[in-house]
Amino acid sequence: MKAFTGAVLAGGKSTRFGEDKFARFGAGVIAALRAAGAADVVVVRDDDRPGNGPLGGIATALRRASTDVVVVLACDLPDVHPDGIRAVVEALGDADVALPPGEPLHAAWHRRALAEIDAAIDRGALAVKAALDRLRVVEVGGLDPVWLRNVNRPSDLVQTPAMADEGVPEIDVTELARRRAAGAYVLDVRNPDEYEAGHVPGAVLIPLGELGERWEEVPEGDVLVICKSGARSARAVEALNRAGRTTVNVAGGTMAWMEAGFEVVTGPEPA
Repeated sequence: MKAFTGAVLAGGKSTRFGEDKFARFGAGVIAALRAAGAADVVVVRDDDRPGNGPLGGIATALRRASTDVVVVLACDLPDVHPDGIRAVVEALGDADVALPPGEPLHAAWHRRALAEIDAAIDRGALAVKAALDRLRVVEVGGLDPVWLRNVNRPSDLVQTPAMADEGVPEIDVTELARRRAAGAYVLDVRNPDEYEAGHVPGAVLIPLGELGERWEEVPEGDVLVICKSGARSARAVEALNRAGRTTVNVAGGTMAWMEAGFEVVTGPEPA
């Protein structure tokens, strides 16, 4: 595989996300580049030609690179993978750019593409496509879409197919009872009919399918997440914790709660 420089674009204002995205995700992106074999990694916070959007960031990355091949990544790729990075480098060949379809911020660039990018900026054509249309481009298929997922809003961290049940913090129903008595917030992510048939007293219903739009209703602090048996709530915990909340899964769910003899209430209200 050709030697390459990794470049992370970190100059955006992160207005929609609400915090510095590079501070949140940058270390993971850099780690993926190093794991993929990057000769060095540069972080582009200040463009050489400011005010030109991502195209200006790409131009700056190519100018600052120490190798002829440069992998340019956005800083907001929480699931970027070394295999995806290696795939675009290996596909580059004699082309100017290799990228998954429509993903210029997960791409391998030859540094010679800089002349055309600068020309596009000089023309005032700041869409990355304006430069790509004049370059030799190789499209790279077969990458896992999760690797390409970028984050614009905190809710994007909840709405992800990458929700995993592994490594999710858990408590049992006895600990649920103790923390609930101490005032912890209990979140039920089942469907409304399941909830109405019987739920932990005080548990607030937000069905898993609505969590992506309603996650901000979940408060800061101690949040205990429950479903029927623990599977759906594990997915919710993974997603909410990625979005900055502090939540734990209730192992065994409402079934375990009922089997242990704890009280349940029926109807559409928490109490």
